[in-house]
Amino acid sequence: MPLEGEELRAFLAEPHLAHFATVGPDGRPRVRPVWYLYADGAFWFTTRLEARRTGADIAAGSPVAISIASEERPYRAVLAHGTAEVWRKDVRRWLERIATRYGEAEGRRWLAGALREPDRVVLRMVPERVVAWHYGRGDYARMQRKASLRVALP
Repeated sequence: MPLEGEELRAFLAEPHLAHFATVGPDGRPRVRPVWYLYADGAFWFTTRLEARRTGADIAAGSPVAISIASEERPYRAVLAHGTAEVWRKDVRRWLERIATRYGEAEGRRWLAGALREPDRVVLRMVPERVVAWHYGRGDYARMQRKASLRVALP
């Protein structure tokens, strides 16, 4: 059985490091580790538009993907594909929500610096396709057989 329902919701609430990918104008993937938040049916991230190429990729309509995996066994993972947009509403509130879920003290320190960056933005990704699995249940073997592990996000 794929990771789904309440178990999937709980996994996404844990502060895992995610890897966020876009496609650059040359067709090459660009992958970067990010803190994330899953809320309101979307994944939320933050980046600096001028310091990274992420914003340009998103503005150009690049497809995006996020990979989130647990660090301990039994491994669990979520892979989502979709599109993203630069979100300009309530930026401070979203930055606070993203940062503090990774630890109040560390998040506040990071937030103090991020708020001084004029090109700091929030990205919102609405997933179009989601695959989730739990290696401890043999989901990896199902993947090898190309059995569906698609799930609906909570």
